[in-house]
Amino acid sequence: MLRIVALVLLLANVLLLSATLLGGFDLLSDGATGAQAQREPQRLQRQVDPGAVQILSPQAASAALAAAAASAAETAVQAAAAACLEAGPFNDADADAAERTLRDAGVTAGSWQTRKNEVSGVFMVYMGRYTDPETLQRKREELRRRKVEAETISDAADLQPGLNLGRFDDKRSADAALAWLMQRGVTSAKVIMLRPAHTMIRFGAPDAATRARLAGLPMPVGPGFVNCASPAHAAAASNAGKPATSAENTNTASPQAKPAAPSSAAKR
Repeated sequence: MLRIVALVLLLANVLLLSATLLGGFDLLSDGATGAQAQREPQRLQRQVDPGAVQILSPQAASAALAAAAASAAETAVQAAAAACLEAGPFNDADADAAERTLRDAGVTAGSWQTRKNEVSGVFMVYMGRYTDPETLQRKREELRRRKVEAETISDAADLQPGLNLGRFDDKRSADAALAWLMQRGVTSAKVIMLRPAHTMIRFGAPDAATRARLAGLPMPVGPGFVNCASPAHAAAASNAGKPATSAENTNTASPQAKPAAPSSAAKR
C-alpha cells in the first residue's frame, strides 16, 4: 500500500514539473498565452521601460549623488529662510524700542529671539575734529615732538579733520594705548567706537496670525520684518559695519590695562 502511494506522489510531481516547464499554467496569468507570459526577457520588458534606464560610471554616479545632496541642502536652507522673519540691525536703544513696538502690537512676549553681533576691530584713539588744516598740522607736530605716531584720517568724513593714533580690536587695548599717551602728555586724545554692536530680532517660524501682525509693523530703523535671507537685511548688516555717523566718546582709561604704545598696536 505504501509503495502505491509513493508511486502516485512521484507521478504527480513529475506531471507538475512538466506542466511548469512547458508553460501549462500560462493561461492563468493575465490572459497571456504560451512561453511569453513567464519568460525572460519578455516579462522584464513589461515591468521596466528600457528607455528610462541609464547606466552611469562610478564617477558620474558620485557626481549625480553630490549634486542631488547639494540641491536638497539648498532647498532646505531656502525653506528655512522663507519661514524665518527678521528685523534690524538695531543699536541698544532701537532694539528696546522695537521690542516695545512688538509688545504694543499684541505679539506674544518671548516669541522672538534677539541676536547681538559684536564687530571686532572697531575702536580708535582719536584727536579732533579740528576747525582748520593749520590746527591739524600743529597737533601733528606736537605729537611728533613727543615721539607719538599719528595718521591723518581720510576715510571717514565725520571725523575729518582729525588724527588716528591707532585702531584696536577691543576697547581694553584702546584704553591701554590712551593711558600710555596720557603719560606722555597727550591730554586731548580719546577713544571712540567706530562700529557699535548691533542686534537683530528674529521670529524662527511664525504662524500665519503672527506674520499678518508683523506685516507692515514699523520698526525704529530698517525695512521692518522680512525674510531672513532678504537682500535688504544683507545690505543693512553690511552698513552696520561702517563707521558710525556720530562717534561715541569713551574717554575713561581702564586702570587695569597695561600701557601700550599706539605705534606697536595693529593699525588698520
